[in-house]
Amino acid sequence: MNVKISIVAGLVSAALLAACSSDSDTTGEVAGSDRKLRTLNDGEAFLEAVREGLIAQNTVYYGYPEDTVDDSDVAATDGDGASAGESGGSDGGEESSSGNDVTSTNVQEQGVDEQDWVKVDSAGERLYVLDSRYDYYYGPEDDSIAVDGEVSQGDELPGGSTGQVGTTLRILQLDADAPDASSVRELPLALEGRYAEGFYLYEKESRTQAILTASGNNFWAYWSEPAMFGGRDSLVAQVDVTDAANASVTGTLNLDGQIISSRRIGQYLFIASRFYPDLPEVEPYSVSADQWQAAVNSASAEELLPQYSLDGGQSSQSLIDPGSCFVSDSASSENYYSPDIITLSVFDLETWQFSDNECYLGATETLYASPEAVFLATTQYDYSSGPIAVDGDTIAVVDGEFPADIDWYDPRVDTDIHQFDIDAGELVYAGSGTVQGHLGWNPLRKPFRMSEKDGFLRVATFNDEQGLNDSPILLTVLQADGTGELENIATLPNESEPGFIGKPGEQLYASRFLGDRAYLVTFRQTDPLYIIDLSDPAQPFIAGELQIDGYSDYLHPINDEYLLGIGKDAVATPGEIGDGRGALVQGVKLSLFNVANPAEPTEVQSVLVGQRGTESRALGDHRAIAVQPATDDHPTRVSFGIDVNGQASPSGSPSGFEATTYYGWNYSGLHGFDIRTGADAGISLRGAMVVESAGDGGEYYNSYEDDRAVMVNDSVFYIRGNKVYAAPWDDLANPTPAR
Repeated sequence: MNVKISIVAGLVSAALLAACSSDSDTTGEVAGSDRKLRTLNDGEAFLEAVREGLIAQNTVYYGYPEDTVDDSDVAATDGDGASAGESGGSDGGEESSSGNDVTSTNVQEQGVDEQDWVKVDSAGERLYVLDSRYDYYYGPEDDSIAVDGEVSQGDELPGGSTGQVGTTLRILQLDADAPDASSVRELPLALEGRYAEGFYLYEKESRTQAILTASGNNFWAYWSEPAMFGGRDSLVAQVDVTDAANASVTGTLNLDGQIISSRRIGQYLFIASRFYPDLPEVEPYSVSADQWQAAVNSASAEELLPQYSLDGGQSSQSLIDPGSCFVSDSASSENYYSPDIITLSVFDLETWQFSDNECYLGATETLYASPEAVFLATTQYDYSSGPIAVDGDTIAVVDGEFPADIDWYDPRVDTDIHQFDIDAGELVYAGSGTVQGHLGWNPLRKPFRMSEKDGFLRVATFNDEQGLNDSPILLTVLQADGTGELENIATLPNESEPGFIGKPGEQLYASRFLGDRAYLVTFRQTDPLYIIDLSDPAQPFIAGELQIDGYSDYLHPINDEYLLGIGKDAVATPGEIGDGRGALVQGVKLSLFNVANPAEPTEVQSVLVGQRGTESRALGDHRAIAVQPATDDHPTRVSFGIDVNGQASPSGSPSGFEATTYYGWNYSGLHGFDIRTGADAGISLRGAMVVESAGDGGEYYNSYEDDRAVMVNDSVFYIRGNKVYAAPWDDLANPTPAR
């Protein structure tokens, strides 16, 4: 029997989207030298690298019709690219200045702020809610109307509906004594079809600014299709809210490309953006290879490089200096970058100007920042596990066997990491490295897999090799060596510390690096909590392990001795029975861990909320959790919203057939918990601020909303969608009407 198989170009393209192709060998060693970035010190040479990438990638990615498009269908271009004949956290860890006990955005690193759609000022007096939503028309069919979220703001649809209602910044005055909230201003923001991703609240002396970012919607869905990023642009808007009643937009920054992520450290906004050249009137998938190459080679620098403009200016300028942009050592070999240009920008919120822009040819999907450095990470997926085609796109399979002398794709999944040190308002490239495995799938969890301390980067990854003889989770410690490389200082497991992190088949859920420890939660049937000692970065080791039912999605330090886990309860099942993980997931679970002795961690207490089917945004987004640290007057307070199915407070985990039962929705609302430490350590449910209930005729599936919580002194403000509720901490069951 002679069977032929095709090597799918799409599998190859996935690898080409990474910063460079993997040089990993089959022994498990990961080479990092080819990841090192270097400048060409020549703007024309960098442009040529972009052109080569566009030509090479699109040849592989799209394939080309041999003669499907006549040369006359592609406009000839002159040297300017114009057609011939045409003219050419905690809110960054900042303290309250009013003496009020105010929670702020729950962030990964103190001193590094993260954007969100809800913010409160440091005095606890003003609440800001960014409401960005779409209105879809479901009336009589009309093929002439495209109701897909791309309709311009204000375009009227049949029945008087609009495709995009738009974005509004709500400003409310908080009264923590009442408690209550009253509307001060609802400011409409014209984002020109962009989706508002969130904002920062920047307070400086007597001024307060809301710094909003907006880009194209749903870009993650097209992550592996580089051409989908062509023509995208992003917006940063400055809204002066000092005088809330007269709040207005006072500055704008328009830049080419998609904002991937951002952070604020003091007066500086760090922005990672992805730009893919978009050549006018030329679609790479509809022209021949020769036509595409001609169009790319004649494109101007303005078309190949990202541009920006300030405050609505008609003229734009280059976002980057191509002569100082980076490429990798492998760019001159047969391996090449995706022609995406990644820019890491530092934007000064005081001067409303860029203070630095670093750029490289490649990709990034994750930004992690400490107060000392910014790290950009890119996962390299090679989904293929078949042979490399030689002399064509097919390989003969004889009697079910491939020829023994052919080459094979390495199915390795690696993660490239680039480090840029922060020097006031400037960035200094420190080095690049590679770790085996990947950071997972949740964009909000990926940064939590990394942590920088004292110049060492600690990284937890999913192992790309799975089996009974492989640790499902790997931990790597990297350090910049001064020559442009992030050197691998240590890994776990290793010969002297062979213990696995996780049991075979388990995945990494919560991860948190705190000081000289890493806390990692893996899960398949039970929840092992691993404590890793990193006090000697060159010799990490597993200090302790605790196995309990269920798992934690998020870990939060209460103090040096106690750790709070928020996740789900689960009932272990034999074999593959269960939710695809060998277990049946139940309701929300909070666990308080005593980690004072890392060799013997214990679960002090757990609390269950809801039964199978219960959900919470807090399980996937740490910013949905509000934490008010303990004072002399009260223990640590934690609050977040939960959509409760079944019983609100089940007596314990179900057993037998009951564990398979999905329960109907009961209610939705904010839940408050007191977290005690010391001799009386434990968790107390203070109550629930129910805002929708099945008993009251609530329609859960039609009203499902994202939510946040803010605490000021002894009052809680619950923001669900665009509605704000308030209640005293001691009486959560009696909130004010929605504001």
